[in-house]
Amino acid sequence: MSLNIYNKKFLTVIFLLGILTLESCSTKKNSFTRRLYHNTTGHYNQYWNGRESYREGVDMLDKTVKDNFNKILPVYYYGTEQEAQALNPYMDKAIEKASLNIQRHSMFFNRKELVRYIDDSYFLIGVSFFYKQEYNKARRTFEFVVNEYKDNDIKYDALLWLAKTHTELEKYNRAQSVLDNLQNELDKNPKAPKKVILALPLVKADMYIKQDKFAQAKEPLLDAVYMHQKKLILARSMFILGQIYQMEGEYYSASEYYKQVIKKNPPYEMAFNAAINLATSYDTIYGGSSKSIVKNLKKMLKEDKNKDFRDQIYFALADVASKDRQDTLAIHYLALSVASSKTNNYQKTTSSLELAYTYFEIPEYHLSQAYYDTAVQSLPKDYPNSEEITARAAYLTELVDNLIVVETEDSLQRVALMPEEDRVALINKMIDEIIEEEERQKELDELMALNAESSFANSINPASGPIGSGGWYFYNTTAISNGLSEYKKKWGIRKLEDNWFLSNKQVLFEEEDDELLALADSTITDSTGAVISISKDPHTVDFYMQNLPFTEEEVVESNAKIEVALYNLGYIYKDKLNNFPISITTFESLTNRFPETEHKLESWYQLYRLNIMLEDYERADYYEKLIVGEYPDSDYARLITDPEYFKQLQAEQNRAITMYNETYEHYQSGHYYTVYSSSSRALKEFKEPIELLAKFEYLRALSLGKIEVVDSLQSALEVMVKKYPNSEVTPMAQNILDYLTGPIDTTSSSSEPEVKFDVSMYNFDPDSKQLFALVVNGQKININPLKVRISDFNMKYYNLDNLSITNILLDKSTHFVMVGNFESKKQAMRYYNALMSNEYVFANLAPEQYSGFVLAQENYPVFYKDKDVEKYLAFFEQNYLNQ
Repeated sequence: MSLNIYNKKFLTVIFLLGILTLESCSTKKNSFTRRLYHNTTGHYNQYWNGRESYREGVDMLDKTVKDNFNKILPVYYYGTEQEAQALNPYMDKAIEKASLNIQRHSMFFNRKELVRYIDDSYFLIGVSFFYKQEYNKARRTFEFVVNEYKDNDIKYDALLWLAKTHTELEKYNRAQSVLDNLQNELDKNPKAPKKVILALPLVKADMYIKQDKFAQAKEPLLDAVYMHQKKLILARSMFILGQIYQMEGEYYSASEYYKQVIKKNPPYEMAFNAAINLATSYDTIYGGSSKSIVKNLKKMLKEDKNKDFRDQIYFALADVASKDRQDTLAIHYLALSVASSKTNNYQKTTSSLELAYTYFEIPEYHLSQAYYDTAVQSLPKDYPNSEEITARAAYLTELVDNLIVVETEDSLQRVALMPEEDRVALINKMIDEIIEEEERQKELDELMALNAESSFANSINPASGPIGSGGWYFYNTTAISNGLSEYKKKWGIRKLEDNWFLSNKQVLFEEEDDELLALADSTITDSTGAVISISKDPHTVDFYMQNLPFTEEEVVESNAKIEVALYNLGYIYKDKLNNFPISITTFESLTNRFPETEHKLESWYQLYRLNIMLEDYERADYYEKLIVGEYPDSDYARLITDPEYFKQLQAEQNRAITMYNETYEHYQSGHYYTVYSSSSRALKEFKEPIELLAKFEYLRALSLGKIEVVDSLQSALEVMVKKYPNSEVTPMAQNILDYLTGPIDTTSSSSEPEVKFDVSMYNFDPDSKQLFALVVNGQKININPLKVRISDFNMKYYNLDNLSITNILLDKSTHFVMVGNFESKKQAMRYYNALMSNEYVFANLAPEQYSGFVLAQENYPVFYKDKDVEKYLAFFEQNYLNQ
């Protein structure tokens, strides 16, 4: 009996608790039990799980991202777009859990939220969007928190992160306004959250740094340092201050901060870079000695943990040597830095450029070009002044190519004039040295394989002997470009790692001779049909004898090459290098060596203008008399003698420029008949400037390709390229010719050359809605498992975006998979880059079996009707991948 009573009481309690729980679950009425229930379950269920997921993602990012210590660090670094992509599963879960917490537990009565963790959930959503780099969504969320919770301390956090968001969006004025507002709010409240007070100067400094306003960043950074930040952020702030002071030349202050960083025992990479920067902050003005610095750096070289940082250590040693005015030693260490740089492209570029600048100022243009070439090959996308670096590398290459022609042809002619006995003796000596160099390289390869640092360093020391000294001019003494070409074929990207290769050791060959090295001997026939034996072994005398100009015709041909090269060099020195004295010497060499050159008048006029610029009026008068005396009716003579003629010529050029601009506008509008007519008329009317005539010719060819057949385009472009080989539009014309006539795709079963597609049917609007599209060969790929893997990818990385997957057939065997929608090109390309690089999605699929691209919604019906995948891929590459 008593047991039954007990059971009834127990069941009653359970029933009442169940009623109470069900009653508490409701958010419609305001009661103590309901507030208690929703505060408790909201905190320890959805919100707690979401926050933990967010923290996991942030922790993973901290372990993944790498700072670029070659640049002034930002205070906060949130990784690349790709690194942020990896956080999506964590941040999506945080957003999902926080959203559920708001939906299930929010109790809003009398304009007040009664559940404590609802505002935190909104804030969690905002920071999660921020780490996903979906900054506009983050901005809207933070603005909502600020406006909705004006009487809650969370508004301070929201304002802080709103400022961060505007900074990442590069809306710096708005970020400044938000920070000013936050400062006012903090000033009003002595009990404001300490974490926000500590973070405010850091956010300010970060905003300035990301605008490259480094001087303005110092004050908030100093504030942050004196506010007793956490250890890691304190070390980072001091490191950034050291970088700024070092950039400003305040080496003493920089050194003090780097010392403080090292004392804080930060992560090794920061401590290492602080030590390197401490060394490069060495200042001779204060009378300090570099001995201890050099000793410490050399000690760091020997430590295995610094194996991957040797390029930076050598660069620091070069900097110290330069400040001590030991220029040869500085060059030596810079060369070692380039040679030892394996993974740090930023440092390799920096060291290469430093050497390139040094040789450029000497001037040693051959070596400067060689190191510029290395810099360009390792050039990171975000490197400062990358376009200028690429341009200088290009015209130095042009310079060196022409120098090689002059030096080579002169060498060949001199050797051809030698007595036979002397010539053979010289060639044999050269062959002996080549064999010796080959043996040396073989030993070097073995030493490099064994990682023998000392031997390796000695072998690449450019200071071991003056470049180009004591050797035969038949060597590639100054022809660094050809030497690098040979080295690249053998060693690839390491072409400058062994500076011995830049010294006077490499034989100069024409490009077509490279293939001859693979065989021993062969034969050709001369113009009469007689068989001529060719030696292809560079260790034989005959190999070098066959290149020498012995006949009168061969000498004439050699001189013609020299003549053109000197003319080109004169303009390169003048217009691209601004080296007027050498330009004068080059033009004088041209006119003295070749008195009847077809470039005589132009050369005299350039000499007249150059001497005026150098204020050598006596020499200028000399060339004026030559021009007026021999070519009185030329434009150049009239330019000198008639001041008004220049104005007339300028007016004519202005008319030509106006006509070109109008013609170009017609081309952009698709008025191809008008373009053809205007261009043809301009080419008849105007004789100057040459560059503008080339552009008219180019537009004429393009319009001809639109109104006639492709053959007409090809023919017109071939004429244009031949007529204007040095025009800035010639490379573009050549690219189109390459599309029309080759190169042939050797990976395809078809031998037909690539063609340039007309993609004018498609419109490009980066702000329109976009789709991701995947064209799949259904005969070779099972489409259903692929769609499942794409769906898995979307669930993991784009769970909150509710992306739809649609599949239709383009033809009987080609599937067209679409994923969307995306609000803009930027969002769609983020998805494209993430999906196309995902190994799980495309596991066991060959690249030729599928093609992925982004497609605007308005272009979809056009594409589906046309069904030419290759044509659309050309449009996609031009408008999506190349922008």
